Amino acid sequence: MNIRYNKALKIPRKFVKLLLASSYPLVTKIFPLPQVKSIEETLDKINETKCSISRFGDGEFLYIIDRLNLPFQKYEPRLAEKMKKILISDDSAILVGLPIGYHSLNNLKKESRLTWRSQISWIYPRLRKYLDLNKVYYNASMTRVYSGYEDKSCSKGYFEKLMKIWEGREVLLIEGEKSRLGAGNNLFSNATKVERILAPMHHAFSKYDELCNEATKHDKTKLILIALGPTATALSYDLAKEGYQAIDIGNVDIEYEWYLRGATSKTKIQGKYTSEAKGGRDVQDINDPEYDSQIIKKII
Repeated sequence: MNIRYNKALKIPRKFVKLLLASSYPLVTKIFPLPQVKSIEETLDKINETKCSISRFGDGEFLYIIDRLNLPFQKYEPRLAEKMKKILISDDSAILVGLPIGYHSLNNLKKESRLTWRSQISWIYPRLRKYLDLNKVYYNASMTRVYSGYEDKSCSKGYFEKLMKIWEGREVLLIEGEKSRLGAGNNLFSNATKVERILAPMHHAFSKYDELCNEATKHDKTKLILIALGPTATALSYDLAKEGYQAIDIGNVDIEYEWYLRGATSKTKIQGKYTSEAKGGRDVQDINDPEYDSQIIKKII
């Protein structure tokens, strides 16, 4: 039984979460956090240097530490080993992103602050051995720039910096078959061309080699954006090593949809996989000829 996701244990989990959060000041005093750049610094770095980024969240950390099966990616030893390698990589052209809680808790919603205080207390003492504590890390939450914040006035500027990454570029999107990044909105309207390779909605690592091989058939002038959960963490790194600019872009489209709607909570977006919203993993078909025309390969 996976106690992390079992609904019957919701109340005990909440109690443990509060207990862990209360220990955050002591944990971070005993184990000082690594240096993690801000979201703005991360976006500026990518725009200025055209570097790549692989991103880690609490799920990826638990995947490594506890060999945890995630709802959308079962544990694969090969993927975990790739992640461990990435966390200590020293390639200046490939940024490694740690989540916002490792940078600052300022301006986060109360629930987000509580979550990060508890997650860091639980994870970080065991995570440290997988990090290079002399390394400068960047901000994995560069794709999550709306829903978790009290003051959302900075979100517009963040999205503008995000969209600048692909401005005037040919984009190859590698995404889950129900993710549909940018469909029905203007997120990629400033790209010169968008093509899509569709991967499995769940457990995409099962198709890892095929996805990697297909991506490397494309010209290296294309920007590769990947939204495939933990698989994207590894794939962005491996493609960057092959000479591509590869961005682990994650949840950016859903954040953008919530931003456009002025959403005050994480709500389901019709026609798109919305993993963090109630009913969001039950995805309806869409009728979008432009989106359909962008699909160049299905590896599902």
